[in-house]
Amino acid sequence: MRSLTLSLTVLLSLSLAAASPASAAKHKAKPSCAKKGSKTLRRGSGVRVFTAAAKSDGQKVVRLYGCLSANGRKQVLSERSDDGFVTSSGFDDVRLAGRYVGWHSFATDVSCKADCPPDYNAKRESVIAYDLRRRRMARRSVLSSATGPSLGYTGASLALTQRGGLAWLSPATPGPQQLIVADRGGRRVLDSGAIAASSVRAEISIVSWVRDGVERFSRLH
Repeated sequence: MRSLTLSLTVLLSLSLAAASPASAAKHKAKPSCAKKGSKTLRRGSGVRVFTAAAKSDGQKVVRLYGCLSANGRKQVLSERSDDGFVTSSGFDDVRLAGRYVGWHSFATDVSCKADCPPDYNAKRESVIAYDLRRRRMARRSVLSSATGPSLGYTGASLALTQRGGLAWLSPATPGPQQLIVADRGGRRVLDSGAIAASSVRAEISIVSWVRDGVERFSRLH
């Protein structure tokens, strides 16, 4: 009888150990980039870029997220909003290259109304590259601000390299359209002329485009 009691005690102890927090921790859910109601825009090896509805100051907005599946951390990159009155913001042309996410960001602000200076520019535009691994902005090139000249942006022309380099077209006025790049060497005009937005592409560290029927290449740093 004593042997039977001892055996039951051992079995009970093992059952309690299996149900302990330490044991449960071993079976916890794996990191995930899933989010209810989200829409995938780009997906790469171990990376998901998506949008999801949210609320900010009681206002409905759409947020742009980037997430590494290795840790499941969902990083807010940008936001689309409109107060229907004086301010709005948004993003488009989202790109993914390795651990970098790139996009065109824009916003308007006419809150100054009649008090806006004569040279006031209500539209702000930038092209941005974000490093998901380091959780920080790798590059931001301002195209237009409240004051100063505006470079402009040709839609659907953004290209992103796996080093976080950016290339895009600017409809320069007056003059021919410009292909502009921004990398570790700074921002500069790479080419100009009749360049189709769909021809501007990036692969690893190389940017390519077509002008006058000829494909051209340049390596970004």
